[in-house]
Amino acid sequence: MKAIITGMNGTVAPFVYDELKKQNIDVVIWNREEVGIDSEKVVFNFIKETQPDLFFHIATGPVEWVEYIAKATNALGVKLLFTSTVMVFSEKGTGPYDIQSVPNSEEDYGRYKIECENIVREYNPNAVITRLGWQIGSKTGSNDMFSFLVKEQEENGFIEASSRWYPSCSFLEETAKTIVNVALEYKPDTYLVNSNKNYSFYDIVSHLKEKHRTDWEIHEITSFVRDDRMYDERIKIKELF
Repeated sequence: MKAIITGMNGTVAPFVYDELKKQNIDVVIWNREEVGIDSEKVVFNFIKETQPDLFFHIATGPVEWVEYIAKATNALGVKLLFTSTVMVFSEKGTGPYDIQSVPNSEEDYGRYKIECENIVREYNPNAVITRLGWQIGSKTGSNDMFSFLVKEQEENGFIEASSRWYPSCSFLEETAKTIVNVALEYKPDTYLVNSNKNYSFYDIVSHLKEKHRTDWEIHEITSFVRDDRMYDERIKIKELF
């Protein structure tokens, strides 16, 4: 079995790559310096020549690229998985969210992901979409929760964490396992991927402090109140703690 993956300079794709290799799936990395993204013909020919069974579109990029990928994978019979985000839901509202919840983000990134989701559904009805929460790694230098917390401590000398905010989040390794499993086993649909069923942001930060034995100074706040948890009983993912 063979897969194409985009987004290897990002946070999630390297973990998906590792999970694919663990499952003995050949992986071809889309290198934008070698393969263009602004030509429908180039995109189609690259996918056709590579002959993958799976396509993991994890990168951000022009919506036209998403359209070209969706069209090509549909025409060539390649299973497409597109990663979206909990940020498709408005930051002015609150959850928890399920598959019936209507995306309504006013923010640029959320609106971008909504548009991409719609394009994927329009041009490849056989695709699967996974909405992800905030990812948790264990090293700095990435766009994940751990890196954010380290930066907050370094810049401010403390970390503010609300005990009344319940985020969607998952450890990167568990997210990667789930993404690959959805691509291999699940029927076309949109799926919500979240490991956090019970914990506030304050709880999570406190746990990470203990886990990594850091000297973080955590200030509990209660002024930020929101529930961003996503629930999807179809998704089997290890709970956060």
